[in-house]
Formats: sequence, C-alpha cells, structure tokens
Amino acid sequence: MSQNRVMKQKSPRSKALSLSAALIGTSCLLASPASAAAMAEPLPTNLKVDYSIALGGFNLGTADVEANLGNGHYELDATVRTEGIADQFFETTFDLESQGSFSGNRVKPARFVSTYQDADSSRRVELTYPNRGAPVMVAEPAYGDGFGPHVQLNDILMTQDPISALLLPTRSASASPCDRSLPLFDGRRRYDLQLREDGMTEMNGGENAYSGPAMRCTVGMLPVAGYERKTLIKLLAREDSIRVWLAPLEGSDIWIPVRMTLRTPFGGAVMRATRFEVAVREELASAE
Repeated sequence: MSQNRVMKQKSPRSKALSLSAALIGTSCLLASPASAAAMAEPLPTNLKVDYSIALGGFNLGTADVEANLGNGHYELDATVRTEGIADQFFETTFDLESQGSFSGNRVKPARFVSTYQDADSSRRVELTYPNRGAPVMVAEPAYGDGFGPHVQLNDILMTQDPISALLLPTRSASASPCDRSLPLFDGRRRYDLQLREDGMTEMNGGENAYSGPAMRCTVGMLPVAGYERKTLIKLLAREDSIRVWLAPLEGSDIWIPVRMTLRTPFGGAVMRATRFEVAVREELASAE
C-alpha cells in the first residue's frame, strides 16, 4: 500500500463568485508550479486547500481546492459555493477544473471547465487551448454573443484560466512570486491581475491551516474586455484594494494563496485558508 507523508504547513452573483474563483489563488486569487525542468525533481504532490469567504463580517461562501502536481503537469479541481447570508439571495455553486503544464514561470493550460448552477439555471463552459492561437470555447447552453461583447480573439491570446492562477511558480527559490502580471480569461471576461511585492511576514493560521513565512502582494485587477466600467471594477483596479498572502509549497518553487483581503463598496472581504494540507507520494514517485 502506498504511504503518504502529510505535511501541514505551519454579483451580483456571477461577478462575486467569478472574482472569488479568479483570486482564490491570488486568492481571489487563486498561477502555477515552477518550470517543467524544476518540476521534474520534486515528488508527485497532492495539495488540498479549503478557503472561507466573508464580506463585511458575514459568511459568504467557501472554496475547496485540490491539486495534483508532478512531472511538469498539474490537475486542479475547485468548488466555490455560497453559504450563510449569500444563500438567502442567490444559492450558487461553481465547479471548476483545469489541467495543463508549466513553462518557465508560466502556466500553460490545456483544458478548463466551469460548471455553474443555481436554483433556476445552469451552464457548462469548456475552454481548450491549442498549441497556437486562441482558446476554443464550447458552452452549453451556448451564449448568443460568443465570447461576449467587445471580446476579440487578439484579446485572449496567451491567456490562462482563472483557477490556474492559484498556483504561482517561480524560476528559483530566491525569486519573488509577486512581481508578475497574470493574463486571465474565463470564457466571458478578460482581465489582468497585476501583482507587486509588499514584503514578507509570518502567519499563524491555527490548527490545520498554514503557519509560517508568507509573501504579501498588492494586486491590481485590470479589465481588458467583457466588462462594463462600474464602481466595483474601478475600485479593484487600484493596487491598494486587494492584498494576497502567498505561502511557499515545501520542496518546490511553487507559492499558494493562503489569505486575501479586498475593499468593496459593501465592506471588506476576506478569504482565508482554513485547511492547508500537502501529501508527497513517495512510493508512487519511486514506482514511476
């Protein structure tokens, strides 16, 4: 039997949940593991992170994430669901999947699936990424306007899906995970997350959560296409509106979001990891 060594390291409806999914990694946010060359050495790894989401002190929902990393590839699954006061207005669930590989300090997704469901409707969106050119989308039921208003093919070249922004790779252990821009596209909205380093700090997440060093980043959300210029979007574009704390994944050059705060017109939002569990599959690696 394989033995795992577990290391616990010490909108409106649609807009709110899409933002949570995009940054879960950045945490609301939540990028990717290190380069393919760097990923060849670490053992195959399973990562489980659960997040709570609160707005103005009220429970808004949860995001549960599982990632399998190894051999220069990743598989990500996440479920984002409303809870508490949010369920009184819009009970909603997003199931998200992403698979792909790594190139340098970038993620190269191969496939992204987003399934949305509430009491009245549901939709499944799948993006596939050819070696060259723009991603190809299939939506069921189909959107009447394709990728959406004002979204052109040139806008979505060299983009990644929002759930892959949970894993932030660096080229070396000494490189900062923050100083980068993430070009994201979820099938309707195209935006950049611009991260800037804001210093190291220590976190004490309590039992089952992460405790240890963390890199704090400021994040600006820059709309590119598919958005209307509304107050919330303008606020999120400010670098002082969003902050994310990234934890290093032991034994690799990968960083994972463990906390995020953002200012909104409705109050402060906080997303924090309530579970952070890493399992290294030693026997599986030796068998391969």
